Formats: sequence, structure tokens, C-alpha cells
Amino acid sequence: MKFGTWVVAILFFGLSGVSVVNTALAEWASLILIIVAGIPHGSFDLRVAQRKWGGRDGMRWSLVAGYLALVVLMSGFCLLQPFLGLLSFLVISALHFSEGESVVDGSTYSVRGCCVGVGAILLPIGLHLEEAYGYLGFFIPQEVYAAVAPWLHASAWFVGGVVVLSEVRQIVKDAKSQYWVSLERLLCVCGWVLLSPLAGFAVWFLGRHSRMHLEACGGMFTEGRCKMPLDFLFISVAAVVLLAPFALVFDLTDIHQLFTATLALIAGLTLPHIVVSHRLQDVV
Repeated sequence: MKFGTWVVAILFFGLSGVSVVNTALAEWASLILIIVAGIPHGSFDLRVAQRKWGGRDGMRWSLVAGYLALVVLMSGFCLLQPFLGLLSFLVISALHFSEGESVVDGSTYSVRGCCVGVGAILLPIGLHLEEAYGYLGFFIPQEVYAAVAPWLHASAWFVGGVVVLSEVRQIVKDAKSQYWVSLERLLCVCGWVLLSPLAGFAVWFLGRHSRMHLEACGGMFTEGRCKMPLDFLFISVAAVVLLAPFALVFDLTDIHQLFTATLALIAGLTLPHIVVSHRLQDVV
């Protein structure tokens, strides 16, 4: 079994076990993992941006300033216009996730990759409507959510079915080169269906999306005892610490409010991240 498959399997079975014991604990564990291990996966963005657009000192600081400006603008937009901010975030996330999954299929946007990328957002929400709204209530008016809920549910089952059929077909068609990818994706689907929204999303977001991004950027690691560049560590810590200002608005000891703050932060980080990491395979 490949390393990535081990990661997905450990997350799936680990969070499944915790969910059996205590669902609330599994939700907390999933959200903390997303914050601590998921948010920092974009900490190579500065290095990627320098490779794309130049590495001079002046350019470096311009990239940092532009990146931070986009983070603040997008996070602020989500707080000031929650519904429009969420819609914008979901659209750019779907594009970003779809591209990340499509690269595995040798394309910028493949049908299989897009279904998995969209499914990572749609299935945890559409198959767990009541639980999901507990986390999305800040962003979506209840009457709007009630109106679209049937469509979300039906679309989730449809997209999930397409993913399962396409991956099973891929295994039968070409068992050698795509077997482990398909197995990971099928485990993620199991997570989206069987686990709570946060736990199911964490299996895919950490096990595939964040891991694959770090693997793609692996060549940027410096040589050394821990093979971990200081700027990567600093940016990773700084990204997580950016949650602190949200304590002025939200009670971060309440998991639903912590999720709201986390989503607003991730939305801010995702906008510049998708700009920098677009066609990442051509850079690294």
C-alpha cells in the first residue's frame, strides 16, 4: 500500500473509531486537524510565486504584500457579506480542488477530477444537511438553505454515484497505474457518506488535497536534519495564528463559531493560494 493510501486509510478508520465513541469529539478532532495540518499546506506559496514571477527582493516583498491583501479582503468579504462570501469561496474552492484532483488524471480539469473536487464540498453538506447547517448558519439564511436543501441532497447522491462508478471502472480498466488513487478516492467517498461533515471532509482534505500539494512541493524542501525550511515553518505557524483576531468576533470555544472563523480564514487564504498554485505542476 502506498504512503498516501495509508494516510487516507488512517484518517478514515481513525476518525470512524472516534465517531463511534463520541461524535462531538470526532468533530473537534477533525476541525483541529484541518486547522493545524490543513491550513499550512499552502505555506510554500511564496516559493512557488517566486518561481512563477521572479525572485528579486523587491518582487518578494510585493508578492507578500499582495498575498496578504487578498487574504484580508476575502476574509473581510466573508464576514461583511456572509452569503456572497460563502458562494465565492465555494466556487473558487471547487475550481481549486478539481484542478488538484485532475492533475492525477493528467489533465487540468478532467471529469473524474472535477467530480471528486466538487464532491469533497457537496457530499459532506448534501448528505448531512441538518448537521452541516449547524456550521453554515452564519453564512446562509435558513429559508434559503431550506429551499436548496433538496437539490443539494439529490446532487450529492448523483455526484457521489458518478465518482464511485468512475473509480470502479478505472480499477477494472487499468488496475496497475490508478489502483491506489481510486482506492483513496473510494475511501474518501465512504468518509463523506458515513462520517459527520467535518470528519468526512477532513479525510479528503488532509489525506489527499493537502498531502498531494506538499508532495508536489517536496523539491522545495531544503537539505538538513529535518529537511524543513524555516520560512515554511514560520508561514505555517503564522497562518494558524491568524485565527486569533477572529476571537474578537466569535467564541472560539464553540465549535460552530470556531468553524465559522476557520472558514473565513481559509476563504481568505484560498483566494491567493489558488492564484499562486494554478498549474503548479508546470512550476515545481
